[in-house]
Amino acid sequence: MITRRRFLAVQAAAPYLDRRGAPVQPGEAPSPDIDDLPYVPVGFFGPDDPRHEAGGAVYMGVQLALERANAGLGRNQKPFRLFCRWSDDPWRAGASAVVRLAKEDRAVAVIGGIDSASTHLAEQVAAKALFPLLDPVSTDETANAAFVPWIFSWAPGDSVLARAIRDGLGGAKYTLLAATDHGSRRLARVLTRLAQPAERHDFQPSNLPPEPALDTVVILAPPAALCAVLSRLPRDCRVICGPSAWSRACRGRLARPVTAPVLETPRPELLRAAEARFQAAGDVFLQLAYESAALLLECIQSAGPNRSAVREQLASRFAPNGRRAISSVILEEVSPS
Repeated sequence: MITRRRFLAVQAAAPYLDRRGAPVQPGEAPSPDIDDLPYVPVGFFGPDDPRHEAGGAVYMGVQLALERANAGLGRNQKPFRLFCRWSDDPWRAGASAVVRLAKEDRAVAVIGGIDSASTHLAEQVAAKALFPLLDPVSTDETANAAFVPWIFSWAPGDSVLARAIRDGLGGAKYTLLAATDHGSRRLARVLTRLAQPAERHDFQPSNLPPEPALDTVVILAPPAALCAVLSRLPRDCRVICGPSAWSRACRGRLARPVTAPVLETPRPELLRAAEARFQAAGDVFLQLAYESAALLLECIQSAGPNRSAVREQLASRFAPNGRRAISSVILEEVSPS
């Protein structure tokens, strides 16, 4: 019997190996008929509340981009209208919310979700319903691993963030404190392939891990858990965190400065404008949402309200795997204020 190792070594395997990295080509997608609508519908898989703890900043960015796009439209152009669908229990009702965006609301494209887990749910629907899905903030690269040609991701991927953390460690032995939520678990997996921790503790976000034995610590956790863990660490620990350290939920709650991978070059004027508009705090996730939504609306204006044409416009702006081409990011200090 020929083994898998032997099969991959023979010439007969070459055609299969050549296709492993080839993106799947999209099929024809019937676009919804929106001629009877006085607007162009765009979907957002996320909450429509600027103060929502997990997704409010993302909503602010998307809504602000839409308002600015509408302000620049010509007299005879239909305005964009944002339809928001969400469930705080996305594993139970999230998929049906995305289906309603595509079917009932007739969204030309959908922006979302608000994190790694909700983006995976939206991806499953987009792969079947065939509409463009723009993921604004998730760093989880497994959303693009299947090469579904309708999925596009704006934020830097976990492999880019993990390289920045590895380089920041400088070869030092470290303790990894990783929460078990979807996004933290994925980033921890990528990081450990690049830099194996000397000590590791996985923990439920509602609990706290044991005190680390080393004085260099990497914390990968959602905002509330990250702040709670950080407050218990010895003051002389050197701490590197995941991207959630930049969230507004950590603002004013960090016990001390930490370092974290930079997700985007800050645009203070954008954050000030959003905070004035919505009377709520912004963060880098607002900026990622704004920039990705602005790009999507630009593509819709260029291609027209046709899902396949919009997908082609988006594909020309992203790498073949559907992610924005970002080769590296740096670590910077996140201050408590």
